[in-house]
Amino acid sequence: MRPIARFVVERDGVEQASAVLGRAEIFEREPLEYAVARLSWAEGGLGAARAAVTAAVDAAPQGVSVYLPVAVSSDHAARRDVAQACGFELFQEKEGFRWADTGQALPEPVGLRLEPMSRIGQEAFISVIGRCVVQTLDRTDALVFGRHQPQQWVTTFLDHHASAADAQSWLYAETTGGVPVGFVGLAQREGDPGVGMIVLIGVLPEQRGHRYVDQLLLAAYRAARARGFAAVQSLVDVDNHPMMAAMLRSGADPNADPWHKWLYTTSLPTAKPSSPALCSEASSPITTGPAASTSSAP
Repeated sequence: MRPIARFVVERDGVEQASAVLGRAEIFEREPLEYAVARLSWAEGGLGAARAAVTAAVDAAPQGVSVYLPVAVSSDHAARRDVAQACGFELFQEKEGFRWADTGQALPEPVGLRLEPMSRIGQEAFISVIGRCVVQTLDRTDALVFGRHQPQQWVTTFLDHHASAADAQSWLYAETTGGVPVGFVGLAQREGDPGVGMIVLIGVLPEQRGHRYVDQLLLAAYRAARARGFAAVQSLVDVDNHPMMAAMLRSGADPNADPWHKWLYTTSLPTAKPSSPALCSEASSPITTGPAASTSSAP
């Protein structure tokens, strides 16, 4: 995150809460968005926390969206309450799944022919991924994909996510008759050489309804075993009900890891009101510095 300013709420000279407004990579490989982060408060200081968030949002340029991400923590429920009290709306919620390799049977996928990127190259994936993502049920992917031409987005995505080391576990799927079906991309989880990560998975719109996704997940788990991964993690939009159900059918556990994310957003009005009014409970003074506040944001 690139901090712009830190907003502090004090009472009798004692800090009660603070929040940082900055530019952050909310959507991977996209231009930096305005975000509120590093929110903290003293015990009993939720009102001060709301005031700090309000001040940070009010300091953003007019007409831009401001994001507030929340991850699982001991106080994530309170953080979500603060976001909602300050006018933020939930943009996306994602559930983390973990599949563990316990030596269970992993038969070959039925009815599919699978080709790794290491053998057939990137080009074969570009069209099928683009066609899958056009109708994605993942809200983040839909927003980002809508900003680009399909081929441009897919090419850039693969350049960053399908490394030479992972090319063996990016799999293109077609029927035994040669009709394209979809794909799955498995990579090593960053910073964890023993765990794989399903980066992206998709079934072509005309091929949906046949549970090909189950076979693609099976193929990903087989590839993970071949690479020596002890587990595979995935992050799924909770509103993508078909994918949520598929993950459960595959044996992936949403409770194995405390991995859950919420992303809140608010769009500022084009003309800001003269009164401070996203939250009404700011009973303590809000102190910020001008240029110095940027460097003071840790």
